[in-house]
Amino acid sequence: MKALSFFYLKVLVLSLSGCSAVLSAPTSDILPLPELLETLQAGGHIIYMRHAKTDHTQKGEDHQNLLDCARQRNLSAEGVKQAKRVGEMLSLHRIPVGDVFSSPYCRCKDTAKLVFGHYKVKPELGFSISKDARESEQLGGLLYEMMVNARDKEKNTVFVGHTSNLRDGLGVWPKPEGVIAVFSIKNGVPVFRGMIRPDDWSMAQEAP
Repeated sequence: MKALSFFYLKVLVLSLSGCSAVLSAPTSDILPLPELLETLQAGGHIIYMRHAKTDHTQKGEDHQNLLDCARQRNLSAEGVKQAKRVGEMLSLHRIPVGDVFSSPYCRCKDTAKLVFGHYKVKPELGFSISKDARESEQLGGLLYEMMVNARDKEKNTVFVGHTSNLRDGLGVWPKPEGVIAVFSIKNGVPVFRGMIRPDDWSMAQEAP
């Protein structure tokens, strides 16, 4: 309850200040896959992972009671395998992971658990596309704020969420499901370094 109250307080502060979601447009310095993996191995970067593949036959989810997984769109059997595969590849390539923050939706929490083994729920990462335009913008701004304030220089900080939050906050659309978007923070501004799509891992199977 305290976490939710703090979340809505932050949304209110952004609303009253008239803060735009994209506080400063991120720059891009795209790396090829081998260099992107080397960058992550060094630690100190940001991983934004969209939840793994879901069962799109599940309709009419309840956006209010996020503790009831039965009333949400959840990971498919293929999505479970996909998430486990990503976790295996991150371990194979010795990519250090620090804090893992997840949207409160079950598909994101399950992805975080399967890939990284641990997570903390952040209400600020909730599905922004289910909100009105103003709140979607505010949620994007909160994601941006969390990214630029990540302080771990030895391990990578992870956010597990949805498509629209990253688009609203940083102008990057993470597709398909299960994709990883990588950012560096330089002079307080996110720099987009590239994406690792689920199929890309087949090109990175050999341990470095």
